[in-house]
Amino acid sequence: MSNMVSWSELHDDVLQLILEGLDIITYVRARTVCKDWYAVCKRITSVQEKSPWAIIFPDGRSKCGSCLVSDCCTSGLTGKCKFYRLHNLGNDFGTHRCIATCGGWLLMLDLRSSLYVLNVFTRERIKLPPFESHKGRLCVERRGRDTDFVINKSSVTTRNAVNKTNAVLWVDERTKRYLVVWSIGLWYMMYARSGFDFWREIPTREGPENLYGCQDIAYKDNKLYVLSRQNQIRILDFSQELPLALPTNVEHQPFTNDRPWRVKIGVTVSEHVLMVKNRLNKILKIFKSDSEGTSWDTAESLEGEAWIMDLGVTVPAVNGTKPNYIYYSKDKYVYWGDVSTQELGMGQYVNLNRNFSYARWFIPSLREL
Repeated sequence: MSNMVSWSELHDDVLQLILEGLDIITYVRARTVCKDWYAVCKRITSVQEKSPWAIIFPDGRSKCGSCLVSDCCTSGLTGKCKFYRLHNLGNDFGTHRCIATCGGWLLMLDLRSSLYVLNVFTRERIKLPPFESHKGRLCVERRGRDTDFVINKSSVTTRNAVNKTNAVLWVDERTKRYLVVWSIGLWYMMYARSGFDFWREIPTREGPENLYGCQDIAYKDNKLYVLSRQNQIRILDFSQELPLALPTNVEHQPFTNDRPWRVKIGVTVSEHVLMVKNRLNKILKIFKSDSEGTSWDTAESLEGEAWIMDLGVTVPAVNGTKPNYIYYSKDKYVYWGDVSTQELGMGQYVNLNRNFSYARWFIPSLREL
């Protein structure tokens, strides 16, 4: 007589313990096994990976409704990355471009230069207001083939929107409340949040914000950090409906003679601002705002944290995430390397096949309703 117990006979509490220990991809698959397993999954409030994963997007010319994800941060340490395919993301998914992520949510730019938010695990979509709805001093209009738009009489093509854009996305996994901030080039910056049926402008040339252009942006705990054209940091508080410029801005310029478009910023767990000048696969120099947030010190380490540059934040180095490492993506490759060596490891990357065109780092998560 066999003493083996069928999976279907497992007590719910035991099954829940097993499910809670799975990686997010295996968990997503397990919740579709049967009604009983799905019911147990609903008891688990959230699932979140502690280390960054790579998400790999299809070639924009293909009508592909799927993407790849890889836990190369952990499995890659053994010399072989594991890849998982996520299906049914929409027939138009392959022709759109991801410009920001938050957990399992992607901020996508479509062929009409319009934005929407997509959850790659649940397939939920959040429709964002059209740009023509913009209210403010900027005049936004559609033109020609309906794929281009005009901002204050300056034409912006979809290609330029992709190549010269910075964006941040925040989504509350439980309530689905969201905030999207999007900048095109140095001078055009807008935001939309839950409850808005239009986009609002964030002035970059005048007004109390005094942003003086926008090279890069990062978002953490209701604060938007803006890197100005002069390599200065401006901070906007988004805890209220309308953003408020904070007086605690970093005026000192660490790269006084550098051209724009070469510098990236990030925010640490303790809300210090990081600034890095990088070129190709080399990290040339990293600065960190001092304790008073008014000037910069050279950073020789990340104090045990890891900087996910695609997310604009640092995270605790746990579960395969290496301390004092930078995780960075460029076109078809994702890199990671030690800050102390000032270089990103060229041998440690994901080389994509011809059906996929670009990749970025994200930290996948899923919250059950």
